Amino acid sequence: MNGQIIEEPIGEIPGPPETPAHRRAGPAPRPTAAQPTPAAAELEDKVRALEASLAQARAALDAAERRHRIDLELIEADASDLEAARLLTEAAVAAMPEADVKAAVADLRARRPYLFRPRAGGLWRANATRAAGPPEPAEPAGHSPADLARAAALTGDRRALLRYLRARR
Repeated sequence: MNGQIIEEPIGEIPGPPETPAHRRAGPAPRPTAAQPTPAAAELEDKVRALEASLAQARAALDAAERRHRIDLELIEADASDLEAARLLTEAAVAAMPEADVKAAVADLRARRPYLFRPRAGGLWRANATRAAGPPEPAEPAGHSPADLARAAALTGDRRALLRYLRARR
C-alpha cells in the first residue's frame, strides 16, 4: 500500500452475510403464559413458598393472640391452675363456631370450679372465715353420720368433715 490505489470494479454492493434458515423467520418467539420461562417459574415457586410462610405466620399469630385473650380472661376469673384451665378453654373455644372466650371461661368456671379460687363472699370464703373464728359447739347427739357426711359434702367445710369422721368412729 505504498501509496498505491487499488481499484476494484464497482458492481454489486455486498449485502449482509447469509444467515441460517432458522434465523430468517424473524425474531425469536416470546414465551407465552402457557410456556413460562425458567426464571418466571422460579419466581412463581418463591411466591408460593412466601405465601405459605405468610399463612403459617398468620396462623401462629392468631393462636398467640387467642392464647393471650384466654390468659387474660382466666386471670380475671382468678384461675388457680392457669395451665389446665387454658388447655380446657382452648379446646372449648376451638369447638365453638364463633370464638367467645368470656363465655368459654364462664362455662369452665361453672363446670369445674376447683380450677378457680373462690370469690370474695362466696361459700368457701365464708367457711374459711368461720374456720378462723371461735370453735363451733359440738353437734347434738341426734345427727347421724349420713347427715354429717351430706353436710360436709355440701358445704366443703373442714370442720363438718371432721364432725362426720368423729361420728363414724
